[in-house]
Amino acid sequence: MSLNLKLIEAIRKNELINFLEGKGEYKIELHQWVSADVPTDISKMMSEAVYKAFKDRPEIHIEKLLEDALLEMMDGEIFDLYISLMVIFDQLQGEAFNIAPFKIDRIKILASLKKSLKKNEHKMKNYFEWQGKNKKNGIWSEVLRIDSICKEDWNFSILAD
Repeated sequence: MSLNLKLIEAIRKNELINFLEGKGEYKIELHQWVSADVPTDISKMMSEAVYKAFKDRPEIHIEKLLEDALLEMMDGEIFDLYISLMVIFDQLQGEAFNIAPFKIDRIKILASLKKSLKKNEHKMKNYFEWQGKNKKNGIWSEVLRIDSICKEDWNFSILAD
Protein backbone atom coordinates (compact mmCIF):
# COMPACT_ATOMS: atom_id res chain seq x y z
CA MET A 1 0.00 0.00 0.00
CA SER A 2 1.34 3.44 -0.90
CA LEU A 3 2.17 5.93 1.83
CA ASN A 4 -0.59 8.18 0.57
CA LEU A 5 -3.17 5.42 0.99
CA LYS A 6 -1.76 4.55 4.42
CA LEU A 7 -2.22 8.19 5.43
CA ILE A 8 -5.81 8.22 4.20
CA GLU A 9 -6.48 5.00 6.11
CA ALA A 10 -4.85 6.44 9.26
CA ILE A 11 -7.08 9.51 9.02
CA ARG A 12 -10.14 7.33 8.52
CA LYS A 13 -9.21 5.32 11.64
CA ASN A 14 -8.41 8.49 13.65
CA GLU A 15 -4.75 7.39 13.84
CA LEU A 16 -3.00 10.36 12.25
CA ILE A 17 -0.65 10.79 15.21
CA ASN A 18 0.34 7.12 14.98
CA PHE A 19 1.04 7.67 11.30
CA LEU A 20 3.17 10.77 11.98
CA GLU A 21 5.09 8.91 14.68
CA GLY A 22 5.62 5.80 12.56
CA LYS A 23 3.98 3.51 15.08
CA GLY A 24 3.22 -0.09 14.14
CA GLU A 25 2.06 -0.53 10.56
CA TYR A 26 2.81 3.14 9.88
CA LYS A 27 6.59 2.92 10.32
CA ILE A 28 8.46 4.14 7.26
CA GLU A 29 11.90 2.59 7.00
CA LEU A 30 14.81 4.79 6.03
CA HIS A 31 16.69 4.01 2.85
CA GLN A 32 19.52 1.60 3.64
CA TRP A 33 22.15 4.25 2.88
CA VAL A 34 20.70 6.89 5.20
CA SER A 35 22.63 7.11 8.43
CA ALA A 36 20.17 8.47 10.98
CA ASP A 37 18.64 7.17 14.16
CA VAL A 38 15.00 8.21 13.79
CA PRO A 39 11.78 6.26 14.39
CA THR A 40 10.37 6.85 10.89
CA ASP A 41 11.32 8.59 7.65
CA ILE A 42 9.64 11.96 8.19
CA SER A 43 10.80 13.52 4.93
CA LYS A 44 9.41 10.63 2.92
CA MET A 45 6.19 10.71 4.94
CA MET A 46 5.71 14.40 4.27
CA SER A 47 6.55 14.31 0.55
CA GLU A 48 4.89 11.03 -0.43
CA ALA A 49 1.87 11.13 1.87
CA VAL A 50 1.03 14.50 3.41
CA TYR A 51 1.88 16.68 0.40
CA LYS A 52 0.36 14.18 -2.00
CA ALA A 53 -2.87 14.11 0.03
CA PHE A 54 -2.98 17.90 -0.01
CA LYS A 55 -2.75 17.92 -3.81
CA ASP A 56 -4.89 14.85 -4.59
CA ARG A 57 -7.50 15.02 -1.83
CA PRO A 58 -8.08 18.70 -0.94
CA GLU A 59 -11.40 17.85 0.72
CA ILE A 60 -9.47 16.18 3.56
CA HIS A 61 -7.80 19.48 4.56
CA ILE A 62 -4.61 17.66 5.55
CA GLU A 63 -2.91 20.95 6.46
CA LYS A 64 -5.51 21.54 9.21
CA LEU A 65 -5.42 17.93 10.38
CA LEU A 66 -1.62 18.11 10.51
CA GLU A 67 -1.64 21.31 12.58
CA ASP A 68 -4.19 19.87 15.01
CA ALA A 69 -2.17 16.66 15.39
CA LEU A 70 1.06 18.61 15.97
CA LEU A 71 -0.58 20.75 18.65
CA GLU A 72 -1.86 17.63 20.38
CA MET A 73 1.53 15.94 20.15
CA MET A 74 3.25 18.94 21.72
CA ASP A 75 1.16 18.35 24.84
CA GLY A 76 1.97 14.64 24.94
CA GLU A 77 4.99 12.66 26.06
CA ILE A 78 8.58 13.57 25.18
CA PHE A 79 8.51 11.23 22.18
CA ASP A 80 5.40 13.01 20.87
CA LEU A 81 7.04 16.41 21.30
CA TYR A 82 10.21 15.19 19.60
CA ILE A 83 8.31 13.91 16.56
CA SER A 84 6.23 17.10 16.36
CA LEU A 85 9.48 19.08 16.33
CA MET A 86 10.88 16.90 13.54
CA VAL A 87 7.70 17.20 11.45
CA ILE A 88 7.59 20.98 11.95
CA PHE A 89 11.25 21.29 11.00
CA ASP A 90 10.72 19.21 7.87
CA GLN A 91 7.70 21.36 6.98
CA LEU A 92 9.69 24.58 7.52
CA GLN A 93 12.40 23.25 5.21
CA GLY A 94 9.77 22.32 2.65
CA GLU A 95 8.36 25.82 2.80
CA ALA A 96 11.81 27.42 2.52
CA PHE A 97 12.71 25.37 -0.57
CA ASN A 98 9.24 25.66 -2.15
CA ILE A 99 8.66 21.91 -1.83
CA ALA A 100 5.72 22.14 0.56
CA PRO A 101 2.41 22.80 -1.24
CA PHE A 102 1.03 24.59 1.83
CA LYS A 103 2.29 26.64 4.76
CA ILE A 104 1.56 25.94 8.39
CA ASP A 105 0.26 28.62 10.72
CA ARG A 106 3.70 29.57 12.03
CA ILE A 107 2.42 31.95 14.69
CA LYS A 108 0.20 29.33 16.32
CA ILE A 109 2.49 26.32 15.79
CA LEU A 110 5.76 27.98 16.80
CA ALA A 111 4.23 29.63 19.87
CA SER A 112 3.00 26.24 21.08
CA LEU A 113 6.30 24.59 20.19
CA LYS A 114 8.32 27.19 22.13
CA LYS A 115 6.08 26.80 25.16
CA SER A 116 6.29 23.02 25.10
CA LEU A 117 10.04 22.93 24.54
CA LYS A 118 10.68 25.33 27.43
CA LYS A 119 8.33 23.35 29.69
CA ASN A 120 10.03 20.05 28.81
CA GLU A 121 13.67 21.09 28.54
CA HIS A 122 14.76 19.07 31.58
CA LYS A 123 12.94 15.94 30.39
CA MET A 124 14.41 16.29 26.92
CA LYS A 125 17.91 16.59 28.35
CA ASN A 126 17.28 13.22 29.99
CA TYR A 127 15.77 11.53 26.95
CA PHE A 128 18.47 9.44 25.34
CA GLU A 129 16.53 7.76 22.56
CA TRP A 130 16.81 8.25 18.80
CA GLN A 131 18.94 11.29 17.95
CA GLY A 132 19.57 11.81 21.66
CA LYS A 133 21.57 8.60 22.00
CA ASN A 134 25.10 9.12 23.27
CA LYS A 135 24.55 12.88 23.62
CA LYS A 136 25.36 14.59 26.90
CA ASN A 137 22.11 16.57 26.75
CA GLY A 138 20.00 13.83 25.18
CA ILE A 139 17.43 14.86 22.58
CA TRP A 140 17.83 18.49 23.69
CA SER A 141 21.00 18.51 21.57
CA GLU A 142 18.77 18.06 18.51
CA VAL A 143 16.53 20.90 19.69
CA LEU A 144 19.57 23.18 19.93
CA ARG A 145 20.78 22.10 16.47
CA ILE A 146 17.40 22.87 14.90
CA ASP A 147 17.17 26.18 16.75
CA SER A 148 20.59 27.14 15.39
CA ILE A 149 19.49 26.36 11.82
CA CYS A 150 16.26 28.32 12.26
CA LYS A 151 18.18 31.36 13.54
CA GLU A 152 20.85 31.18 10.85
CA ASP A 153 18.65 30.38 7.85
CA TRP A 154 15.28 31.92 8.69
CA ASN A 155 16.01 34.51 11.37
CA PHE A 156 13.77 33.13 14.12
CA SER A 157 14.22 30.90 17.14
CA ILE A 158 12.15 27.94 18.28
CA LEU A 159 13.33 28.64 21.83
CA ALA A 160 13.70 32.39 22.38
CA ASP A 161 10.95 34.97 22.14
